[in-house]
Amino acid sequence: MIDLKNKQREIKSKFKIIQQASDRKKDVDDLLKKYDDTLENLQGQVASTLESYADIAKKKIPNVENIFEKITKDLQKILPVKQKDGESMLRKITRDSVKETTESIKPIFLDNVRKLFFASDSDMNCGTTTLMPVSGLTISPKEFDYLEMLQTDPQTGLGKIIYEGVQSSGDKIKMNKIFYEKFSGGSYIFQSIDETQLFSMEWDSAIQKYKIEGLQGAGTTIDQFITKYYETIEFPKISDILKNSFSMLIPAGGINVTNGSYDINLNKLTRVIDKICAVCGSPQNTSLKQNAVDQFNENDVDFGSFFNFDDVEGIDIDEENLRYQKVLRFTDCNNFTIPVNQGIVEEFAFFSTTKNDVTEVYNSALSKVAKDAANQSVSIPFPQFAANLDFKALTNLPKALISSLFSAKMFFPIVVLWKILKSAAMNAVTTIATIMKNLTKMIYSIIKDVFNKFLTIFWLKVKPQLALILKDLAKRILKNSKKRYLTILTSLINILTSLIPFIGIASCEDFYNAILQLLNLLKVGVSQKIPGLLLQLSKKLPGYSEDRAIMNIGEFLESNGITTGDLYGQDNNVVAFISSIVKGNQKEMDENSFVQVSLDYAQIPVAPLGGVAVIPPGLLKAHGKLT
Repeated sequence: MIDLKNKQREIKSKFKIIQQASDRKKDVDDLLKKYDDTLENLQGQVASTLESYADIAKKKIPNVENIFEKITKDLQKILPVKQKDGESMLRKITRDSVKETTESIKPIFLDNVRKLFFASDSDMNCGTTTLMPVSGLTISPKEFDYLEMLQTDPQTGLGKIIYEGVQSSGDKIKMNKIFYEKFSGGSYIFQSIDETQLFSMEWDSAIQKYKIEGLQGAGTTIDQFITKYYETIEFPKISDILKNSFSMLIPAGGINVTNGSYDINLNKLTRVIDKICAVCGSPQNTSLKQNAVDQFNENDVDFGSFFNFDDVEGIDIDEENLRYQKVLRFTDCNNFTIPVNQGIVEEFAFFSTTKNDVTEVYNSALSKVAKDAANQSVSIPFPQFAANLDFKALTNLPKALISSLFSAKMFFPIVVLWKILKSAAMNAVTTIATIMKNLTKMIYSIIKDVFNKFLTIFWLKVKPQLALILKDLAKRILKNSKKRYLTILTSLINILTSLIPFIGIASCEDFYNAILQLLNLLKVGVSQKIPGLLLQLSKKLPGYSEDRAIMNIGEFLESNGITTGDLYGQDNNVVAFISSIVKGNQKEMDENSFVQVSLDYAQIPVAPLGGVAVIPPGLLKAHGKLT
């Protein structure tokens, strides 16, 4: 993964320069020079072969950070902060991207389910005209309710958050609530949106299972069962994602509210999502190439390794335990911890049931949590808590989007068909965790496809904002240049505001390349050979500065993970060290150095005789000093 790490460093370094240049009103041209020259040739090659890399991948999931979390740490320093409710522009963009992605999750989900049952390489391969083979079966909630949400009453605080809203006329069926309501008795007939009766369902308390009847209907096929079911139920929308995000960030607790099984399984699901979103290989690449990123093929991964729920390697157990203890930890605030204010949770649960879009309720609740933390701290101010929680909410939103697909209603028809087609399992009770391990490729693909769709939308929303910052930076750099050159550069930089054509993001490399393609466009018209007349403008540059040089070195050190601030509470002498070197070098330059210049080949017109005088290269020389 050397190439990916180089791209990460290159992007981080460029972001750092843009941040510094955007924050300062002076000396911008010096900073752009550094931006232009930073890490130009870091496309490294690796010696590992496809076979050796694939063998490692099969044994161990690649240990790579979630690309979204990694890149947003730098983006949040560049994009402006939206003052309303303290929400950053980056979180608003992320939320809008999640909202737009929800419009695509149904076809993504349905496409992967259909591949499971109809793809030629599937061991459950069916034809699209294959009829439902049985009329009925029994199924336990343990077999399709991974989060065990059906153990929670929808009227409790946690229930109001994790279940769908109130069923209204014309709404798609809120099937999770139907499953819970059937515990109280009575039969339910599932009628699809085109009024086809797909099945009937009732709860048998004696055997603690649902009895499903009428699956064969009037010649219902497996394809029709899948398609009509998912067309009829309500898929997660932005209000569900925000509620889900809140429950992941702020664990509910207290009497009649908490669900220990839900907490345990949510932690396990988050582990799976984190692992899969950290894989940066591309499924499209199948031929041997020299680049390590291209060599990695997702088909070489042991998918089952993602669903080893007992594997805690690389897992922050302490962080998971905080959910069980109903405690919040603010990592950017000296790891300050507080018990969750359940009054805020109950208030959010109540108001989230009354609105279609709970954005305002969500932002208000997070603000109240940050204020509650500030009231309990004597040294950390509210804005610091708010910023920490804002960033956690930002990085949590894609996870909340993905985890919303793991509710009981989403897996019900999959497990019904799995039990039927695996006839040996039809009458046996199998846990959903076991079934998921049998469906790892499908679940992996769903998570990756949804995440990559989100990244594509996110990038298309971030890019114009970043382009505006770069365009403004370029204009300020040349504000003292001749109008002609400013016009030319502005025209070239306008390329930034057009969309870079690409099909979409299918891997981490696609995302990094899209960012680098944008950032590198800033060099158009800047890094080319400069005409001689324009070089005369160099005398307007401010000249070499010891202070700026020290600042630049400090930035490079920070971008490479070498801290220049206090270290473990003690003064760090790094800045004094580099300052001594720079000042010593500058003293020698001032006292003893000089510059030699050799002129290029030139032709000088001779008047009034006509013709030209030819000056060979190197004939004329000049001397001077760096200032």
